[in-house]
Amino acid sequence: MRAHRSFRLLAASLTRKGYHVLRMDYRGTGDSAGDLEEYLPADWAEDISMAVGELRDSAGIQRVGLLGLRLGALLAAEVAAGRDDITFLVAWDPLISGDVYLRELRDEIALIPQDFRHDKQIDERGYLHFNGFAMTPGFQRNLQQFDMSTISPQASRILQVVSHETDDFARLRGAWSELPGYQYRHVPAPYNWNYVDYVGGIMLPLPILTAIVDWL
Repeated sequence: MRAHRSFRLLAASLTRKGYHVLRMDYRGTGDSAGDLEEYLPADWAEDISMAVGELRDSAGIQRVGLLGLRLGALLAAEVAAGRDDITFLVAWDPLISGDVYLRELRDEIALIPQDFRHDKQIDERGYLHFNGFAMTPGFQRNLQQFDMSTISPQASRILQVVSHETDDFARLRGAWSELPGYQYRHVPAPYNWNYVDYVGGIMLPLPILTAIVDWL
C-alpha cells in the first residue's frame, strides 16, 4: 500500500519512454478476486507469469521485463529463473528469502508490548497477523521455500537497487555478482520502507525511481 503512488509514477515515467507497462494485484489482494487466506506465494508467482502473458498478448511484444519491490522482487526473481522471455529484472530493496521476511515480521512483533499488539501478533492457530493482514501457516511454509540467493534469473540485464545497505543485500550481491548483465546500485532513501513512523517520508522516493528509469 505504501508503494502504490511510487509504482503509478514509475509506470507513467516508463510509458512516456515508450515502454508498455502493466501493474498487477496478486490474487486475494487489491482489486483482484479471492480471499488472501486462500492463496500461497506460489500462486502469486503464477500470477506474475499470467501477467507476462497478458502483456505480451495485449501489447504484441515478445519479451517482458519484471520489476518488484521487497516480496515482489523475491517472487519476480523466481519467475525470471524459470522463463526465457524475461529481458530484464529490477529487484528493489528485495526480501532475499521467505525466511528473512518472516524473521523481520516476528522480530518486529516481539518488540511490541503485549497490550499494544492488536493487529500485530501470532495467534494460537499459527496465523501471523500484521497491519490488518493474516498470513496462514501454509503461506508461511510455502514462503520459506523461496530464496533469491539460490536461483539464477535468466534475464539478460539485472538491477539490484537498494535504498540502504544490509547484510542480506550484500549476500544477494555476492550470489549474483557473476550473472551476465548484473548491476548493483545503492541509492540512499530517507527511511526504511518498513518503518511505519516515517511512512510519509518513503511514499515517493524519487531518487530510486529516477535511478530505475535511467538504468532502463
